Amino acid sequence: MSTNLSETLRQLKNVKSPNRCSVCAHVAKMDADTKDAFIDVMTSSVTVKAIGDALLTEGIQLSRFQLGEARRECIKGSKDCPTFKGESK
Repeated sequence: MSTNLSETLRQLKNVKSPNRCSVCAHVAKMDADTKDAFIDVMTSSVTVKAIGDALLTEGIQLSRFQLGEARRECIKGSKDCPTFKGESK
């Protein structure tokens, strides 16, 4: 391992960024109608692969893992998520 990697990792720790997952960051950019449709599909039985494929056609690249975690943690209320607070169905 190089010392460059250790320095890079140390610098990452000092970077300030909003405490927001990638899914929430994309939802924050959606208009109200798109956000409602996204929440509806995320609370349905539609697969995360299908949701991810639909998002990708619009240039939004989110992994199945990211979508699944948002579904489990944010939307279903396991995590106190300000983006989806009160959105579980």
